[in-house]
Order: sequence, then structure tokens, then C-alpha cells
Amino acid sequence: MTTGEFDLAMEPRTAFASFEDATHYLEQACARMKVNHLSYWLVHSIDETPDQVTWIATYDPAYMSFYMANYTPLGDRSFETAIVENEVLDWAEDDPTKQDLLPTALKYGITKYGISFPLRDGDFGNVLFSVNVKSNDEEWPLLHEDLAAKFRPFAVYFHGRARPLIESRKFAEINFAA
Repeated sequence: MTTGEFDLAMEPRTAFASFEDATHYLEQACARMKVNHLSYWLVHSIDETPDQVTWIATYDPAYMSFYMANYTPLGDRSFETAIVENEVLDWAEDDPTKQDLLPTALKYGITKYGISFPLRDGDFGNVLFSVNVKSNDEEWPLLHEDLAAKFRPFAVYFHGRARPLIESRKFAEINFAA
């Protein structure tokens, strides 16, 4: 299995107009890049204390609700390890959280073949971007390397378009509270 090509130089640079717009963009990117799912987490912090979580993904909303009800990124050891150690997570590796999630994930079309990698945005927060694909045990090691190389620039690009949207939501919350 190979993933499709994506020329970031030809993509829009404007901020997403809404979270629905950002989700729709990820859905289109999945089709264009021939991957199963894409997911963007941002844990925004104030003085290194988590303040706000943003999740934009192509997963079924029922799966997202299940995950948030049972795990959340702040209690997910895999998520925390990736951020702290700045390492790529391989979903196919054994891990208690991944093993617990897999039966439910499979019901929603999410395979065990995926990676998640962190991006840091200074004081703004930490991003964990994930790519999920259809694969098999034989093809996965080679595909894993291809995904990391191809999707890190895409994740940086997507974060650049999502950040203003997240900032505007935060600003709206501050104004509403005032």
C-alpha cells in the first residue's frame, strides 16, 4: 500500500473558517492521500497547565465520544509519552491503552496501523497528529517510515491553518466571560 501525493505549495494558506471546515478538509485530505483517517489534537496550555483541548479528526463521532468518555489525551499514557519524549508512536506496537482501544476502534473502521507524532508550538500548546491506514504486518514497517516523512510537513501546515481558529475560539470565550 502506498499513500497518495499532496503538494502543500498548492494548498490554501488561510485559516479555517470553522471546525466543520477543518474537519471537511481532513476528510478530503484522506481521500487525496489515500489514508484511512487523520487526527489533530491540540492541548493548549497556560503557564504549562493544560487549559483547552481541541480535537479535529475524521473518526466517527461515536468513536470520538467513546474515547473522550474513557481516556482523554491527558490520561492517555501513549499521548503523554509521545509529547514528553518527542517520539513517533507506532500504533502496531504493544501498549495497554492501544490494546484496550483496538476492539472498539476496529468497529469504527480504525485499524491498528497508524502513527502519531508530536509537534510543539511553544507556549501555545502541544499537537499530536495521527495518520491511520489500511495495511498488513508485512507492509507496515516500510509504510510506517513513509508516513512519518510525508505527514509531518502536512501536520505543520494543518496546524498553521487551525491555530487562528483555535485562538479565535479562545478569544470569544474570554469576551463572553467578560
